[in-house]
Amino acid sequence: MAVSPKYEKYEYTAQGANLRSQSIVECRLSDWSDHTILAVRPSVVLSGAEVVSGEVRYGGKLYFSVVAAAEDGTIVGAERGAEFSHKADCESAAPVQKADVFLKVEKTEIRQDGRSIILSAIVTAEISLYVPAQLEYLGGGSGVVCDFLPARCQSVIRARGSAEIEEEFDTDYVGDVLLHSEEVCLTRVFAAAGSIDVSGEINLGVVAKREGENEIVSYERMIPFRAEIPCDEAVSGMACQARVNVTQVNVSAVCEEDKNRCRILAQITLDICGKVYRSEEIVLPRDVFVPGYVCALEKKKLRFSEPVCAFTATERIGGTAAIDRKVDFSCALQASALARAEVAAIALDGEITAEGVIHAVVFYKDSAGAENCVKVSLPFSFPVRSDRARRGMHAEVCALVCGVAVRQKTEGELEAEGTLKLFVTLETEEEAEYVGGLTVGQPQAESQSAIGVYVPSAGDTLWETAKKLGKQPEEVQKANPELTFPLSGKERIIVYRKKQIGF
Repeated sequence: MAVSPKYEKYEYTAQGANLRSQSIVECRLSDWSDHTILAVRPSVVLSGAEVVSGEVRYGGKLYFSVVAAAEDGTIVGAERGAEFSHKADCESAAPVQKADVFLKVEKTEIRQDGRSIILSAIVTAEISLYVPAQLEYLGGGSGVVCDFLPARCQSVIRARGSAEIEEEFDTDYVGDVLLHSEEVCLTRVFAAAGSIDVSGEINLGVVAKREGENEIVSYERMIPFRAEIPCDEAVSGMACQARVNVTQVNVSAVCEEDKNRCRILAQITLDICGKVYRSEEIVLPRDVFVPGYVCALEKKKLRFSEPVCAFTATERIGGTAAIDRKVDFSCALQASALARAEVAAIALDGEITAEGVIHAVVFYKDSAGAENCVKVSLPFSFPVRSDRARRGMHAEVCALVCGVAVRQKTEGELEAEGTLKLFVTLETEEEAEYVGGLTVGQPQAESQSAIGVYVPSAGDTLWETAKKLGKQPEEVQKANPELTFPLSGKERIIVYRKKQIGF
């Protein structure tokens, strides 16, 4: 019997390697050695990314917004920027692949260099690669018996867009805006026909100097947004995800002296990166044999992950905060600002555990009336109920903290509280094993007896029985209609063999 395996191919876009790369970016403040740096707020914007053989190249610009006290005690603000480029090594990277790069600042340091101040920050790049992939599998063929089972294959479709947000609100009369900060948290992401709909909130923080006074004040504004990102292949109900970055902000203050009021105008540009997961069912061979021949199978695995649900959660956090310098009752607290949250989540059965730290900067005047600041950190851990959560799932968290208030109830200690908003996406991983290749070996030795008795094992299925007998499953079922699968192990199957008579 001639044996001729037949192979099938399926093309799709797969999630490739996930990379993490870090670089140090520095910026110089010339002739600032006589300034006392009170607070630094770094922000980073991606300028571009390229995948080449063996690496991913990316670049961006890091902005430092600074609040400082000059030698005479006057509060001043400044902003400086530094461009950078870096690369992440990856053996599997190739020009046909695409990359999504998300930048964040992990750590900021300040040091003096002569008459200058050097600001440095660690910029971390989280990189996801998307790879054109081809699934090749055994589809049958002459003399080949396959056990086919349906399996899902997933293709990832990327989409990108931007949104322009404008907001204005009234505050007390201020003389100068010193710096601003923005934190973004999603509230909903869903696929519609031809687009990805993304909603969320921006926490805009403004640090300013009160008009006519050398005193720092801060204001906070929660700004809702919604944007539709075009995606031709998106269909309502598809699994999807999104990430949002602030790429440009313009904050200005218009003062009305007669009303002793000020109007803050904010223009914010968002870069929105989304993706949808298109699943298709294909029939893959789970097992294969060739009657009468010894065969070697090449087993492969198809793996993918996708979001199964997303939800929001809100928690009020409070307690005694860790501080980086000593404070006492002689310190007059002025304003808390630059609040941010570091959050990680662990999925358990029926809930997730959210753990992390809330960070903020508190401006105050010391006993001599000099402006100063203290960094506060408030750790937290709390459960969030979710019926869809299962142990082993991956939980991705987008978070922001708002309404941070700090007070000194006990000398030397600061009590902090704030509202933490979370957007949690739960992802699950699926895996399917299939036969990707077949090597047909030597013919098997045939029994010379005309009749054989096969004793099955308990639990044997029709396929396992047919494979051991070297016959088509349909042939076994037809010849033994009394058998019920899976077998109990007590059955006896009579095998009749045709004998060839030689002359």
